[in-house]
Amino acid sequence: MTALYDAVIVGGSFAGLAAAQALRGHHVLLLDARPIGAHQTSTCGIPLPTMQAVGAESATLEVHDSLVLHTGGRAIHYTLPVPYATFDYQAFCQAMLAATDAAVRIARVTGVVGRSVLTAEGPIPARYVVDASGWQGLTAADDRTARARPAYGYGIETELPGRHIPGPGLHFYFDKELVPSGYAWAFGCGASTRLGICSFAPGVALGPRLAQHLERFGLQPGRTHGGVIAFGRRAPVVADRFCVGDAAGGCLPLTAEGIRTAILSGTHCGQAISAALAGLLTDRAAQVRYRRMMRVRGPYHAALRALRAIVARTPDAVLAGAGGLFAPPVLSRIILRFYLAASGGFAVAARSTPLPPRKCDSGRSIGG
Repeated sequence: MTALYDAVIVGGSFAGLAAAQALRGHHVLLLDARPIGAHQTSTCGIPLPTMQAVGAESATLEVHDSLVLHTGGRAIHYTLPVPYATFDYQAFCQAMLAATDAAVRIARVTGVVGRSVLTAEGPIPARYVVDASGWQGLTAADDRTARARPAYGYGIETELPGRHIPGPGLHFYFDKELVPSGYAWAFGCGASTRLGICSFAPGVALGPRLAQHLERFGLQPGRTHGGVIAFGRRAPVVADRFCVGDAAGGCLPLTAEGIRTAILSGTHCGQAISAALAGLLTDRAAQVRYRRMMRVRGPYHAALRALRAIVARTPDAVLAGAGGLFAPPVLSRIILRFYLAASGGFAVAARSTPLPPRKCDSGRSIGG
């Protein structure tokens, strides 16, 4: 069957959109079961330079210059080396989409056979398939064994109108009576506040714990959203499919940060495929290049996972004492800069000049 597209990207969130940006200039189809930006699962906070790199700074709701750790009865303030921004998910995804020239189709993907993506409307052949479908990943009809389930946790969040944070900054709460292996948070988002909780151990009932977290602010949960924290690394290439974002287990296992790493993996993937489409790499070399790019951060990822296990066993009072040692601005900037650099930096994506309006090849409106 002749390939209709240079690449088909399954999943229209951060990783898939970053891959589409890096593949600009090629014949690319972006598939998602929902309109782009319609299904928020993340708390939506990343370094401001990352937003600027992917052309989504217009989605900013609030910029934060500090981080506050609440544990052991203390509030420890850290100066961030670069600002972090909370943002509107739909506006962010639409801004990223506008910096691509990919066609968009709203369709349910049922699997993949070789380099053909199976949908309810029929197979779609491509030279390359990018799995940005999330933590479960694509199911290949021609695979005899399922991919191993990665280590994962879960987080939920509610967004409430008004300011409900105890001062400026991104507020993190490490409280083992609330959640033994995880943390809670409160982030300002302009006229609203996002409050949530995550656990790196699956099977923890987070709803009651979120309600308990909100009690400290005198609040009741509103509508919640949430998602899986896929922090167990998985193979970046499976049966010729390039896996990005949560499909490759890209979340950081100490902080649960996943947006920046998803954009990073999508960018690297798109760049490798683009080089192959341009004749600069063979298919095999493109896979090797992408694997190598992802492998570089493997040891750091493993170190964070080990540190997470230590934090989970350390009493809150001891965490507070250790955290206080690194509070001076000079030290906090050095440590946080290392954290950002070792986990991938700011994930600069490929961008060029603005594009003319695009058409959706399904006949449906792009982005809903």
